[in-house]
Amino acid sequence: MADAALDNDVILKGASYGVLNDLLAALPNGPHAHGILGAARFMLPKKLARKPVIRKEAALAELNEALENFDVLEPDEMEQRLAAELQFNAQHASLALDAGEAQLAAMVVTRELRHLLTGDKRAIAALASTPLPVQISRQQLAHKLVCFEQAVWSLLDHQDASNVRAAICAEREVDVQMRICFSCSTPEVEETSWREGLRSAIEEVRGHCPDLLATI
Repeated sequence: MADAALDNDVILKGASYGVLNDLLAALPNGPHAHGILGAARFMLPKKLARKPVIRKEAALAELNEALENFDVLEPDEMEQRLAAELQFNAQHASLALDAGEAQLAAMVVTRELRHLLTGDKRAIAALASTPLPVQISRQQLAHKLVCFEQAVWSLLDHQDASNVRAAICAEREVDVQMRICFSCSTPEVEETSWREGLRSAIEEVRGHCPDLLATI
């Protein structure tokens, strides 16, 4: 049974780089059983097929295998109502929060999941300031959001850092932020600089939601 939630963006990026399983295994306080929205199994292979990924066949194979192994999280009627209200409130406040992120956040709260690992920085910022439904509180999301950069930081602690960088720099179009953090255009830059780039990106996210982002 899933004890944590995973969004589509992280799945796509992890599979594109060829590090998805290692990325999830490297998260602290594991092992975690990540759950995904059911629609991901149908949407993500099509989405990946359209992306400019060099290792397309290998990425699709890794993606499909991973999707078969993840638990499926489907919001119940109450969670659907909470998610719809969350999304409506965000839109009213001119904040970006799509339906999938709202559903995952609602399930993290109602099911007391350990975290939501998301690559959507705008959603993180929205969850920090969007007026919440009366049934839930911001405290229930405290320290339960993990951004993609934090996951990559943990991966560097568990894998050969140069191999991680090689995987990311081989797919420069997947994530501009990662390309910048790892100085993919400057091969001579060393690991201390890569980590400083990641730290800066993480702290930028934390600045928008100091109480929600997990400490890694």
